[in-house]
Formats: sequence, structure tokens, C-alpha cells
Amino acid sequence: MRFRFFTPVAQAALALLCAAAAPLASAQAWPTRPITIVMPYAAGGPTDLVARLLAQRMGESLGQPVVVTNAPGASTMIGAEKVARSPADGYTLFIGSVTTFSNNPLMYRKIRYKVEDFMPVSMIARTPYTLTVSPTMPVKNFAEFISWAKGRPGKVFNATTGVGASNQLLGQMLNNEAGIKMADVPYKGSGPALLDVMGGQVDLLFDGINTSAPALKAGKVRVLAVTSEKRSAAMPDVPTFAELGYPNMTASFWYGLFAPAGTPPLVVERLNREVHAALRADDIRTRLVSDGLTVEPGTPQSLGATIARDAQLWGPIIKALNIELD
Repeated sequence: MRFRFFTPVAQAALALLCAAAAPLASAQAWPTRPITIVMPYAAGGPTDLVARLLAQRMGESLGQPVVVTNAPGASTMIGAEKVARSPADGYTLFIGSVTTFSNNPLMYRKIRYKVEDFMPVSMIARTPYTLTVSPTMPVKNFAEFISWAKGRPGKVFNATTGVGASNQLLGQMLNNEAGIKMADVPYKGSGPALLDVMGGQVDLLFDGINTSAPALKAGKVRVLAVTSEKRSAAMPDVPTFAELGYPNMTASFWYGLFAPAGTPPLVVERLNREVHAALRADDIRTRLVSDGLTVEPGTPQSLGATIARDAQLWGPIIKALNIELD
């Protein structure tokens, strides 16, 4: 009987081949156990509810439970840091937003994660902001508002919900774009701010379309413009800022699904397909549309491009406002 022995070089080559094949085999077998989606917002909110519907659909398709866990606080940074430190194996995922990836890195000095710590999987949905004004304001359209504001420098009051909040940034952007000067009035939330806009205690608020649309329908506010690329089905008579000659005012709040950087490409591709399939479900689409959101699944590359674009959009505004947070 003759025996053949591998040379040391052949043994090394075989070891490298096996090592390279192991992650591929693991990715092809994925998932073999439950998956966790970390939600950086409190339970019960609109984003949380959509994430749970998404998780249920994905779990049914993948054949493994997909569980949503909440890690709210610190402007989404608690949840983001948790996922950034997780193994890149496809079993810990993250619902991230423009706040997490475009704004926080520009504003916080002691942020403990980097955009590069994550792999985009797919956009889920986005929603624009609206320029919502008091019904007592003596204007009927955007052009009249700008003319009115130019005659009242420093005396037009913009409700904001915190330093670096989207409504503060949009207010400053409009100051720059239109040559007006509004003053910020801080509130503890968009609910109290909207109530004061309705009552005429403050002039305006850049608000999410999901809350401004019902107020507009009830005749309690006026909406002069929307920040979406095209008119919203929720308020089709309201022009976009781009239509009005302010294309730089095109912006939205968005959120999507992310995995830790280094997650196997096969797993990312599978997750992307699962998100697309889940978002075709009527119950999820109905929920998103009822909240004023546009369902917008896409590629990992397009989500990465959105992050980069928003950083370029908000960066100069954050710098101009000298926002540096701990």
C-alpha cells in the first residue's frame, strides 16, 4: 500500500483554502439562529411599529425569529454603538437614520461609533418636512411669507425641538437661501411646538408631514412648502421648495436597515432581498403611507450615497450654527 503525504507548502495552501471557504459556507447557511434588530427609539413609536412588522415578515421568510430590541437614547447613539461593536455575522442588525449617520458625526465630539462601522443594507422609507405656519399669519403662500419675513428681521419665530434638530437646521438653511433672519424658539417636542403654531404663539415650524397633514386638513395650520423632490400625495396642492426656486431645500427624514461592517456580502444581499419583499406586503405599505412615509427600498450603494449627500447638505449649516455637542 502506498501513502501520499502533503508537502508543507501543499498543507499551507489547503489550510488557506479551507479558511477562505469557511466564511462562504457560513454565509450560505445563514441564518441558523434568531436575528436581532436593534431599534434606537422607544417602543410604540411609528418607526418601532414598522420595524416590528418588517421583522415579522422577514422572520417568516427566513425561517428564523427576527426580534426587535429597543435601545433608545442619546440621539440614537446608544443603539448604534451597541451594533457597531457586534459580530459582523448577520445576526445583529440596526435601524439607522439620517440622525445616526449624517447628523450625529457632524455634531457630537465624543461619538463612539463611525459611519464606517456599518454596512448599509437597504433604505426602508423616507418622509419630507413641511413649512407649517400659523393660520393667523398674514400670508397665503410662500412668496408672501418671504416678503413678510424680509420686513421683520429677527422677529419671525421658528419653533425648534432642540439644538441640531432638523427644524433648526432647515430654519437656518431657509435664512441662508432666502436672505431672511428668523429667530429660534426652543420646545421640548414637536407636539407642543405645533400647538403653539396653531394658536399663533409662534410663527412657524418645520414639521414632519405625518403630523402637519392632519392639522392642515383640519384647517388649523397653513403649509406653504414641502421639502420632498416631488409633491406629496398627502398634500398634493402644496408646492415643493424646488418648484419655488429653492432646490437646496430638498431634504427628508429617512431610515433604513444596517449591519455591522464586514458582514458577508452574501448575507447583505439576502437581507436586501428580504427587506424588498417585506415592503411589498400590503400591511407594511399601508402603515408607512398612513404615517406620511414613502416606501423606498433600494440598494446598499444607494443608501450609502444618501448618507454622503446628507452629510454634505447639513455640514455647512451645522458649522455655521457652531453646533458642538458632548
